[in-house]
Amino acid sequence: MHQRDEIGFFIKLINDCIEKKANQTLKQFDLTLSQARILFYLHDHKETTTSQKDLEDFFEVTHPTIIGILNRLERKEFIRSETNSKDKRVKNIFLADKGGKVFCSMDHFKKSTEQKMLQDLTVDQIKELQSLLKIVYKNIQTF
Repeated sequence: MHQRDEIGFFIKLINDCIEKKANQTLKQFDLTLSQARILFYLHDHKETTTSQKDLEDFFEVTHPTIIGILNRLERKEFIRSETNSKDKRVKNIFLADKGGKVFCSMDHFKKSTEQKMLQDLTVDQIKELQSLLKIVYKNIQTF
């Protein structure tokens, strides 16, 4: 099997293409894809309290990585953080007004990218792809 036929290679190419286009689009907001993903998470979970640890766990990143992303977002005023009143070791993260304002534009890009990726697939093929990717992800986690 040649490298260009390997599943992992295609996954890398797809990820690189999405990341490149996303970062080009997000540049107008002074955001990176990693930062935008945090804003999406906060928007989707705005009814619950989100801690730094919740973000580390969800995105499967290290503590120093999430701290760096959150510090940059807070400096740019997209998020705000507060020490938890019940446990001073816990830092809660909230979407700030500025973060909420750019959400619509980012959401449009996300939806149009997803639509472009899946445009020639049937609904059944999309469901099958989702199912297969979940299996592949689960398998690689236990590798």
